[in-house]
Amino acid sequence: MSRMKNSVREYNDPVIGTVSLVKSAASRRVSIRVHPTDGVRVVVPRSLSYDEGLRFFSLKRDWVIATIVRQKRKIAAAEEEGKAVALLRDGAEVNTLMSRIIFKRSDEDGGGQTMTVEVRTEKVEDVKETGRTFLAPGRPLFLKTLVYSGKLPREGAPELDKVLKKALVEVLRAEARLILPKRLALFASRFGFSCGKVTVKHNSSNWGSCSARGNINLNLNLVRLPEPLCDYVLLHELCHLKYPDHGPEFHSFLEKLCTDNIMRLAGNGDSHVSELVRKINVSRSSHPVHRTMEKELKSYRLL
Repeated sequence: MSRMKNSVREYNDPVIGTVSLVKSAASRRVSIRVHPTDGVRVVVPRSLSYDEGLRFFSLKRDWVIATIVRQKRKIAAAEEEGKAVALLRDGAEVNTLMSRIIFKRSDEDGGGQTMTVEVRTEKVEDVKETGRTFLAPGRPLFLKTLVYSGKLPREGAPELDKVLKKALVEVLRAEARLILPKRLALFASRFGFSCGKVTVKHNSSNWGSCSARGNINLNLNLVRLPEPLCDYVLLHELCHLKYPDHGPEFHSFLEKLCTDNIMRLAGNGDSHVSELVRKINVSRSSHPVHRTMEKELKSYRLL
């Protein structure tokens, strides 16, 4: 039997902008979803009309506007703290576990390659010489300057941001492929896991996932996180190899592994670890390490 695809209609609100009304065979009631990048979606059961969905939206319109304002404030705060990637332009910076990434507009026009962004890499620290045993945003091993043509759109233009974010994604992808599979393999060996295929992806819905076949997908944005938070996601997905759901046994097992890891990281000189340990020690949760990590992770925004 073939499945009917969701159908969409759009409504233009004078304050909110485009509101998508989506018919869904799986829905039993009208619901509204407000997403920072995907916008406002009104999900309507197939048994109801678009007009009924629009009437429901009208009743909830004030709540939608308040939610959008609240999300924008959170995003602005995350950008200020370096936990979200702001509009990219000349002088913008992004930190990863490996690099400090800076964007620079070239004085030259770039010839015929106006859409090309050149990555210039300079080594900042050699850990074999310094002996540092951890990675941290703000403690770069490399300085990567992404130089783009002066012919690209003006600074602050959405078109420029789109080109630069595409270039940034490729830098993050390369670093993620270098770091994440190896780190996951180390944890798998340490705790006795055997996982299937490991894939680095770019999506806006989750930090990672584990399939029923034992394949693990990891978001390239993980390299933007402090080491203990990155590790938390890796351990989370490994735990799903043993416990597919998020039941009590899963949380207890994850707590055990996270506690082991945070104790391993403690005392290595990473300020992120010290702050997390402080928050863990004052937590009243039955799973203080897991709850602290989860709360911190939610303060970061996916690119």
